[in-house]
Amino acid sequence: MPFCPKCRYEYKEEIKECPDCSVKLVAKLKEMPDIRFAPLPDLPGKVYAEMIREVLRQKGIPCYLRSSGIIDAYGISGMPVGDSVRIFVPEDRLEECKSIQHNMLDHI
Repeated sequence: MPFCPKCRYEYKEEIKECPDCSVKLVAKLKEMPDIRFAPLPDLPGKVYAEMIREVLRQKGIPCYLRSSGIIDAYGISGMPVGDSVRIFVPEDRLEECKSIQHNMLDHI
């Protein structure tokens, strides 16, 4: 499966360019330092997770998304709500990331 070298997201074989980063996908990612990841609280959908992920990336915080149900099973994206999504962040920055997530979503 190909990967985006920028966001490190994995895609299906037929995808050749990352739709988020607009960069060519690669067959293998460079090794990352050994980081222990921990989950942030569940989010109500992928759109919310992608917004938070972008802010974390702008702050230089490595992270990845894991969703449940139909989003993962069928590769469906763009669903604003429905299945839960979690963002995983480095354990040593967990509290900082929880605060960022809370501040961004305190209205929902």
